[in-house]
Amino acid sequence: MKKIEHQSLSDQAYHAIRDGMQEGLFIPMEPLVIRTLAANYGISATPIREALQRLVAERLLTVLPNRSIVVPRMTQRRFRELMPIRAALEGMAAELAVDKFTEDEIAQLSELTARVEEVAKRHDSAGYLTLNREFHFTVYRRANNPELLLLINDLWLKVGPVFTGLFDDEHFKHHANDEHRNILAAIERRDAEAAGRFMRQDIDIAAKALLPLMPLTEGA
Repeated sequence: MKKIEHQSLSDQAYHAIRDGMQEGLFIPMEPLVIRTLAANYGISATPIREALQRLVAERLLTVLPNRSIVVPRMTQRRFRELMPIRAALEGMAAELAVDKFTEDEIAQLSELTARVEEVAKRHDSAGYLTLNREFHFTVYRRANNPELLLLINDLWLKVGPVFTGLFDDEHFKHHANDEHRNILAAIERRDAEAAGRFMRQDIDIAAKALLPLMPLTEGA
């Protein structure tokens, strides 16, 4: 029987870049420079290059005619197509998660929500995006549905890169944590219907902030 090996540097780079895409670290159409990524992650260029090639093969990144590797441009049309799917799946995950949270896990989610509040008040976009992702996937993982989690992960890889624009919207900037608090309160009182509803509202509020920043269609 083959022994299980630790993740290669290429695999680690692949997952790190994927995480960064979900957190909005990489802006659509901004080149991902191998040398810069290697320096940021503290590894050589080869595993970064292999990770980027893998992401290109999965159509999560695209190669421009000048051979630059970028996150694909998001259009309003594509974003609107993805939003109902996100709302349905992520709302479902929140509903399924409610009864599976232990009291200790709810306390941890409460602490995380407070941390999100702190960075939101400072208008710390980078800090918010990291903690926002942690909050959402803490809830989604508690649904204990691996297939559902895979689908949500895939959707976040598509929409995550545009999240960097959230704090460009004045209304969102001052209400970034509202629905997180509502989701937490629903989980605390074991109200699955409300948790799903507030999760869908969170997605809708973010969409309204982001849509004006995108072109209507490709080439518009």
